[in-house]
Amino acid sequence: MKKTDNEVQEILSEFALGRLSRRQALRALGIGGVAALGSSAWPLIGGSAFADEAGKKPGPGGIPLARPNMPVKLPLHGDPIKSGLKPESGTFKIYNYQDYVDQKVMDSFAKKYNVKVELTTFDSMDQAITRMATGQVKPDSTNLTPDRMAQMVAGKLLRPLNKDYIPNLAANIWPALQDPYYDQGSQYSVPYVVYTTGIGWRSDKIKEDIHKLDNPWSIFWNAQAYTGYVGVLDDAREALSLGMMYKGQYDLNTEDADVINASLAELQKMVPICHPKVDIKEYQQLGDASSYLHQSWSGDLISCAINYLAKGTDPNVLQYWAGGVGKTPVQNDTWVVLAHSQKPVLGHLWLNHLLDEQVAYDNFVGFTSYQPPQNKINADDLIKAGTIPETLRTTILKPEDLGANSLQHCSLTPAGQKLWQSAYAKFNSGA
Repeated sequence: MKKTDNEVQEILSEFALGRLSRRQALRALGIGGVAALGSSAWPLIGGSAFADEAGKKPGPGGIPLARPNMPVKLPLHGDPIKSGLKPESGTFKIYNYQDYVDQKVMDSFAKKYNVKVELTTFDSMDQAITRMATGQVKPDSTNLTPDRMAQMVAGKLLRPLNKDYIPNLAANIWPALQDPYYDQGSQYSVPYVVYTTGIGWRSDKIKEDIHKLDNPWSIFWNAQAYTGYVGVLDDAREALSLGMMYKGQYDLNTEDADVINASLAELQKMVPICHPKVDIKEYQQLGDASSYLHQSWSGDLISCAINYLAKGTDPNVLQYWAGGVGKTPVQNDTWVVLAHSQKPVLGHLWLNHLLDEQVAYDNFVGFTSYQPPQNKINADDLIKAGTIPETLRTTILKPEDLGANSLQHCSLTPAGQKLWQSAYAKFNSGA
């Protein structure tokens, strides 16, 4: 018997949440139901969309693993709010990393809509998702990394967006991030900031010109002279990727245990060479020269130049190397509205506020130092204004840096995520 559209969507939802196996879902759909599936829905159940570099398996909730060259349209759970609704009153609750949005941004939003903005913070994305999924926190809007988007959608934790309330997305943001690979059509999210992962150093302390090395990543394994002044990012994906890229391995979404463990072995070899710090404080440490060399996020070099460089120090001693498209990890963060939000109109307007040209620019140069993907922000203008030195030109991204050939940390299967976390735990504990 042919399934109705509602019955088909219900079966797909059950499959996405892992309550039905692929075989059970196909049996429940039957021939009529399978035939009724559109091209965007079929990948949730059937074959080739699961043929992914990470392990040829579905990701969280059965949703295909998204990649820059394999974009995914996420299943819709619920309907967007209607257009033309008035903003709600009361307290608007956001959930974010500490110091990742300027208080002035929150204050200007509160004033504009005559509401109170309440910020709750988290320390890691794992912590944030666990607390939201269990109801320990109930924000209206949260910061979210793209690799966790499918997990949140599968759990029906996100509200589909009505972009009538978010005109700044189309007006101000790079086209590639209006239709991102992890959320085609921006059904659930808007971009917040972009950044690369490269090498930061002090040219007044490091004698090598890292830009000219045949393999710049190798500097970490040849840093005996800088022992105690070297740092690796305290992040499972970033730290292990350093070991991979050093050996010329650029599948940073691998779920091959041998590759992951080989990277762990390289990191362990580094320890007696330079005794690296494992932290995310390079913005401070390069500024006061308590670190000379650090695996770095581009935004932290900008922050160092603007906020932390010791008084009287020439900012041109700050150096940053990134290997270009396909050779250096590039990422972006997003903001979303929660499905349970009692203030969804304000949630949409908050996203639009973050994408405002002036708000985004001021939040960038005045607080976060992480670049928003705004059309009008470019390296030439920032250098001319004295915001960053010429030596940090490569910290500023361009739209083409996030294309189909870009190197990004993407969603993994639960088993794959466990492999990465286990290997990193061994490195970080010294085991």
